[in-house]
Amino acid sequence: MNETRQLAQHVAQVRYENLPKEVVEKAKRLILDQIGCELACSTKPWSKIVYEYTAQNAPAQAESTIVNYGLRTKAEDAALVNATFGHGFEIDDTDLTSKIHPGCVVIPVAMALGEREQVGGREFLTAVVLGYDVALRVGGAARFAIKRGFHPTPVFAPFGAVAAVCRILEMNADEVLNAFGIVASHCSGLMEYSESGGEVKRIHGGIAAHAGIRSAMLARRGLTGPPTILEGKKGFCRAFSDTYRLDDITEGLGKEFRILRTGLKAYCCCAGQHAALDAASLIVEKHEVHPDEIEAIVVGQGLQEVNVVGGIVEPQDIASMQFSGRFGIALRLLKGGNEFSHYTEANLWDPAVRNFAKKIAWIEDEEIEKTTVAGARVTMQLKDGRSLTEKVAWAKGTIHNLLTRKEMKEKFEGLASMVLASNKVEAIIEVIEKLERLDSIQKLMALLVRE
Repeated sequence: MNETRQLAQHVAQVRYENLPKEVVEKAKRLILDQIGCELACSTKPWSKIVYEYTAQNAPAQAESTIVNYGLRTKAEDAALVNATFGHGFEIDDTDLTSKIHPGCVVIPVAMALGEREQVGGREFLTAVVLGYDVALRVGGAARFAIKRGFHPTPVFAPFGAVAAVCRILEMNADEVLNAFGIVASHCSGLMEYSESGGEVKRIHGGIAAHAGIRSAMLARRGLTGPPTILEGKKGFCRAFSDTYRLDDITEGLGKEFRILRTGLKAYCCCAGQHAALDAASLIVEKHEVHPDEIEAIVVGQGLQEVNVVGGIVEPQDIASMQFSGRFGIALRLLKGGNEFSHYTEANLWDPAVRNFAKKIAWIEDEEIEKTTVAGARVTMQLKDGRSLTEKVAWAKGTIHNLLTRKEMKEKFEGLASMVLASNKVEAIIEVIEKLERLDSIQKLMALLVRE
């Protein structure tokens, strides 16, 4: 018991000097990736709605910068907008165990508070690492909340946001404990968007970021929360998941930093379908299969992936398109990929794509379920009678099949260059590479604004 208190003490005690080198380096890669996501996704129409709403209601405080646009506003409002950008187009980082996108919440929060408080690179990195650690520990403990229809990011990541704020503000263990108790009442988010569409999913990262900052600030002022909010009889884990594992919250605490479990997305769609995309590509490349030769495709995955990415046959908007594994494969084979540029209204309503998607079936595969997380087995039935199968246990970008440093850099450059000139893009890379030497995070934020 006392898992919440132990986690709070962890947040209050960890310093930069306690972080292993590989943890710091992983944090840098994730920060660079998230910045690229924020810049590119700031151009999307739903992102602009959140920005314009915030700009219209911006208070006088010029504390923190909104990327791309340069508006400086209250820290929690800047975090709301930047986190919305960061989660705005299904290209941000992912933990396959908890199903969280931690970076789109933790990093914008650390950026906003770090800029306001003028912290250096070491303090910023420590806040990010702790934010990931807390979010993934809570998410791992109650990972099956997704079975009830909860979206893991806005349900679990607010705890990570709180951890980042508390570390930057150097709050003590009791204050962190109260912040956890407060933020649990802010945790929410449903996955109906994956069934019938809607753009609200795009702001789930922003909701979580805003809630995390607010909760920490209230705790700092003295508001209290339940000290057993995670493990209690009417606490978070029991409320959100029929099956939970409290040991996951504290196992290896202070020795194993969960940020190392986070993967980077190679494709601009729900991570549950990525292994299927890789397997389909392998078949086509090995056997030089043309789409016209394909009679049918069967994808075998675990039950969760079948339910999340295997159920949408005819998406009605881009959000549900990005959650349709059938559309993902159709885009890969007919349009050449699953990048930022492939998820468009034109491709959504392309008759060839929609018709091809109907050839694809998603079924439960018990062997895949038992041996991998979000792995896939793909079988193509060709019109000439051949049956071709490939299995991918770990998709490109997961921690067992990492993107190379070159691929990470190319991904960032491709995303960031949608907004910034090449000299700024390269300057950001240089700053992140030496982030622990930066005396003020304000210098990084100044680079994230379009001229």
